[in-house]
Amino acid sequence: MSKNKSKKFFAALLKNLSVSKAEMLIRKPFSFLKKQITSWPRLSLWLFGTLIVLYYPLGAFMTNSIDTDTSFETPATDSQSATVSTAAYLIRREINNKIWTPNLPFFFPASILDNMPAFQSGLMSSLANVIITMNKRIPIEKDSSLHTAAELLNYPPTIWMFSPQNKLLPAPSSNSQYRRARKHLLKYNEALASGETVFLKRPQDLLYILRRIEQDIQKGTLAIEAHVREYSDSLIDNRADDLFFYQQGKLYGYHLMLKALSADYKEIIVSRGLYEPWTRLLKTLENASRISPLIIRNGAPSSSWAPNHLIALGYYASRAAASLLEICPKLEQRPQ
Repeated sequence: MSKNKSKKFFAALLKNLSVSKAEMLIRKPFSFLKKQITSWPRLSLWLFGTLIVLYYPLGAFMTNSIDTDTSFETPATDSQSATVSTAAYLIRREINNKIWTPNLPFFFPASILDNMPAFQSGLMSSLANVIITMNKRIPIEKDSSLHTAAELLNYPPTIWMFSPQNKLLPAPSSNSQYRRARKHLLKYNEALASGETVFLKRPQDLLYILRRIEQDIQKGTLAIEAHVREYSDSLIDNRADDLFFYQQGKLYGYHLMLKALSADYKEIIVSRGLYEPWTRLLKTLENASRISPLIIRNGAPSSSWAPNHLIALGYYASRAAASLLEICPKLEQRPQ
């Protein structure tokens, strides 16, 4: 056999072998499916199983959205509250523009998510804390819109249709309560614009709000410290990500609310010489919001290879609390 003929022979042989192998690989799954799907009921079961397998991961992937954008700026006006406007914006973003995930039952694909629900719950907690504190300090009537909004924001974030506290009877969903709270926040700002009510911007009011924020942040740092102390030696810590995103949601919410408070109390902040520590406070909270690892680790503090993202978040939380402790005494002093 000549050299050229032998080359053609072996080329044709390899081609036939590759085709036969490819055909075998293609035919195997089809032959398997052909043996399994022998009737319409079996076909229905296979299609249902395939749908379930794709339903949860794809649905959860499409729903998952943790938004830590810190660029939002509320236009400051003399007649309305930038803090109230910011709270209304964040409620609309998380409730209307996205899916509220903390209360989803098992048949929703996003119910398998845990990081986004934790973040949203922490964010709403920070908004509620600020609005409730404002309502306690501002001299207003008990039937005012801000008072109603504060009560609605204090609603648990995990209620979908039934509440254990309500003995499993139908209860308003968290979504509907927060939507109502947003409407009352906007109504309160409209009342400010029309002169029906007055927003008194006093140093003691700002001081009271900052004290409540500082206490809540300190509470979060203690929770992080306790979790690291108890579980950092574990090989796998499934609860570290929930705690991380809950506390990050809080710090992110406080960043935007404090930015808005600086617009509402701008004259007081400038006159008391608080611009520099206030700027550091906002930058610290912004840095905390930007921590975005692919996987949350709770490694041992002495480890050389396992990171601890809870400690990183706790560091920024502690710095924010320290800045608040620096600011508060200056608000207690009388202006000279």
